[in-house]
Amino acid sequence: MDIFLEYLVAKKKDTKDKLIIAAIIAGGVIISLAMFALMFIISLASSGGQNGAQNPIGSMVFSVGCVLVFLLWYGAVMLINSRSIEYEYIVTNNELDIDKVMSKKGRKHLITIDVGEAHCVARIDDDEHNAVYRNTPPEVSVLDYSAHSSNGYTYFIDAVVDGKRTVVLFEPTGKMLDALWRSNPRNVHRANV
Repeated sequence: MDIFLEYLVAKKKDTKDKLIIAAIIAGGVIISLAMFALMFIISLASSGGQNGAQNPIGSMVFSVGCVLVFLLWYGAVMLINSRSIEYEYIVTNNELDIDKVMSKKGRKHLITIDVGEAHCVARIDDDEHNAVYRNTPPEVSVLDYSAHSSNGYTYFIDAVVDGKRTVVLFEPTGKMLDALWRSNPRNVHRANV
């Protein structure tokens, strides 16, 4: 019987994400204010102190400046939206695929793991099985594809991926864990929840 399960989790914004978003907004405000000040100075200088409404150069500078400010904020919104990340976990028979979905638009395949060959799958707080997670050797890559939720259901999978030992953090559903356990019952440790 073929197994196919999908699950999508939204990554919670961590401190780094919040700092990047704050920097984008602060940068946008500073650049916008500088552009408006520059437009005002150019408009005033080109009018020679005359009424700015009758100055065609001042009107053109103002129009171009407004378009540039609009484009600046459009870009800022796009950058902020790019911090909205979801991870999609797909279990197909004994394989776990993880994709990254950015802003509900773009998709990037991150990793494929053969669960049947995994050394260990367990919760990160499972003290009986999490030695490799708690004390990861320097030659082992750690990839965090979890949502950083506070529900305590973050698991790790210790496996060889592309010839390199890798530990991957993820947040599977109970049905996914059951399917992974069927692929490798000796090394998949489901928590009693």
